[in-house]
Amino acid sequence: MESISRVTEQAREFDPDLIIGCGGGSVIDTAKAVSGLVRESDGIGDYCEGIGKGKKLDKSGVPWIAIPTTAGTGAEATKNAVVISKTHRAKKSFRSPFLLASTIIVDPELTAGLDPYITGISGLDALVQLIESFVSKKATPMPRALVKHAFPVMLDALFNLGKDIKDMRARTGAAYGALISGIALANSGLGAVHGFASGIGGLFDIPHGLLCAEFLVPVLKMNADAIREDMRVLCGGARENSNDDPVEMLIEKTIMLLDLFNIPKDLGRYGIDKSLITSIAEKSEGSSMSGNPKTLSLREKEEIILSVV
Repeated sequence: MESISRVTEQAREFDPDLIIGCGGGSVIDTAKAVSGLVRESDGIGDYCEGIGKGKKLDKSGVPWIAIPTTAGTGAEATKNAVVISKTHRAKKSFRSPFLLASTIIVDPELTAGLDPYITGISGLDALVQLIESFVSKKATPMPRALVKHAFPVMLDALFNLGKDIKDMRARTGAAYGALISGIALANSGLGAVHGFASGIGGLFDIPHGLLCAEFLVPVLKMNADAIREDMRVLCGGARENSNDDPVEMLIEKTIMLLDLFNIPKDLGRYGIDKSLITSIAEKSEGSSMSGNPKTLSLREKEEIILSVV
């Protein structure tokens, strides 16, 4: 929040005609927020859901161009800027249809310099977004149709990048998957993985993609009965006589991806105090968690958090 306020004040000094956001999700969201705020008199805190004054952006701001350099958040296609408030120790959204980019330029070549770790956690964020938007309580037919096509492309791209980080065909697939994940989440919402990532992300300086990667397996296990048939469709195994459990298959593939990209399977190195588990579970409530296909009890949330810390 502090960095967005600072950049907004700098932009107000010269009143730009156009803003370009070129970078990862945080850079894209900063450009998005500044585009809406630069000609307003209020600050970012007044617009953030749950902590501000409840103000709504009611007109277009400065046009902006989104140029992502990672294949992850899909922020180039969303209408909300995710903001961390150090004061409230929480991640919140500044949301408005007037925050949508005027132009989006997705060039896979811009991701070519990413190392395996960043490629992996970014890609798993996008993969989670595809899964969660497909099974969300808020899911609608059009985004589901887009996700059904993009999911296998994204999954194959990640496995190929895990074997050859310079595979540009795979990077193209990942960039496509990330873009579709942004479109889908903007129209269908997300789920528990992003709810937990938000809850912990406001308290600890942990990469968002890493949090999504860590929580995917335990959330799949907890949601299994509620998502099995959707997963059968999404994973391309919608055969009436198939005995394979699509949720178990996806869990196995996720673990394989974590190994391919050397992503740790727990958050132990971040020193999360287990006395905070209940607080984290409570902070995980919000727009993302509300889309989860299964309503999780406080105890179930605590169980999932404990499994990764």
